[in-house]
Amino acid sequence: MSDATTDPTVASRAHLYRLLSAVLADPPDSSAVAELVDGGLVDDADPPDPAGERALGALADWAETVEDPELEAERLAREHTRLFVGPRPALQLHESYYAEDYLGEPLAAVKGSYGALGIAPGEELREEADHAAVELAALAVLFERGDREDVRFFLAEHGWWFETLAADVREAASGPFYTAVADALGALVRSDFERFDVEGDS
Repeated sequence: MSDATTDPTVASRAHLYRLLSAVLADPPDSSAVAELVDGGLVDDADPPDPAGERALGALADWAETVEDPELEAERLAREHTRLFVGPRPALQLHESYYAEDYLGEPLAAVKGSYGALGIAPGEELREEADHAAVELAALAVLFERGDREDVRFFLAEHGWWFETLAADVREAASGPFYTAVADALGALVRSDFERFDVEGDS
C-alpha cells in the first residue's frame, strides 16, 4: 500500500494544487474572491503541513488587503490578462516553452504521461496539456488518487520547471495576489521535490 493513501496532507495538497490551477487558468471572479477572503483558504491537514501553511500564509496576506471583492476581481482580471493572455503576455505558462520547444515534443510527452497514468485534463480547462494550470490540476488528481509513485513520476517528468515559473510569476506580478500565487507554488513544489526525492530546476 502507498503511504500517500494515509498521509494527512494529501487532501490539503490536492486542494492547494487545484486552487493554483484555477487561478492560473482564469482570474477569480468577484464571488471567488469573496469566497477566498471569507475562508476558502482553509487547510484541513492534521498535523498541519508546513509547506501548505506557507502557501496559505502568502494568500492570506493578500486576502487581508481586499476591501471590495468586485473591484479586486476587476483588478485581477486586468493583471491576469497582462501576465498570461496578452496580446503580448508577460509570461508563457507552458512546459514546452520553458523546454525551448514551444508546443513541440514536451507537449506530446505530457500527453503521453497523462495516458500512462490514466488521467485526462478536465473539460473545464481549455488550455494545452502542458499548460501549468492543466499540469497542476493533474497533480491534484494524483494526490487525490493516493499513489505515491504516480505523484513522484509526474513531478520527475514534468515538475522540473515549476520553481522557475514561480520565480518568473513573482518577478512579473504587479500586485499582491499573483505574488502570493507565485510564493504558494514555490513553497509547494520545493516541499514536494524533497518529499518525493525529485530534483527541481532550481
